[in-house]
Amino acid sequence: MKKISICGKEYPIECNAFTYVKHKELFKKSIFDDINILNSFLILQAQIIKELKEKNPEISDEDIIKSMSSLMIGDIGDFVDAVTRVAYIEIYSANNKILEYEDWLKSIPKLSTNDDWIVEVTELAVNCFC
Repeated sequence: MKKISICGKEYPIECNAFTYVKHKELFKKSIFDDINILNSFLILQAQIIKELKEKNPEISDEDIIKSMSSLMIGDIGDFVDAVTRVAYIEIYSANNKILEYEDWLKSIPKLSTNDDWIVEVTELAVNCFC
């Protein structure tokens, strides 16, 4: 079973047909809607990085992050909603004894759009369903 680490806490994750059904039951939307949000965000992020580097080849990673934060502010909310729903449902699929979604969110002190676990939960969902 695959595991992810969010803010130093390790969680087993799983993705299967139950994941799809439970996501729809808990969040009243298809997991594919969330996968599309994640995919669109990551594509936009890559495009912005490419454009920033083309305009200024000497730009630092720090400046890229600062620029992206302001350029993508309108998309970050949907991204965070989608990625936390996908992560939660994958964790729930592996262990249904997890806290309720909102309580689980309260246990996460910090989210960054470039956290490693985000790629892991996204890849697991895509590989499971696509």
